[in-house]
Amino acid sequence: MSETVENRNDTSALWMGWIGIVAGVISFFTLPLIFGIAAVILGIITVNSTAKTLGWWSIGVGVAGILVYWFSTGTLF
Repeated sequence: MSETVENRNDTSALWMGWIGIVAGVISFFTLPLIFGIAAVILGIITVNSTAKTLGWWSIGVGVAGILVYWFSTGTLF
């Protein structure tokens, strides 16, 4: 029984990580602050689970989306 609970947690962590990466990629094209911050938050949640590498990638892509917007416009808001 405990294997199914752990397996379910593993897949939810993977989904959150992939959704975070997708949100980070979307932040390059539209609403960078909203999608970038969402990617960072989902990445932090994923890092605290079993999919640590996927979580770090989500954080990195989200921060990169915010920074590209910041440097291209010169302002965050």
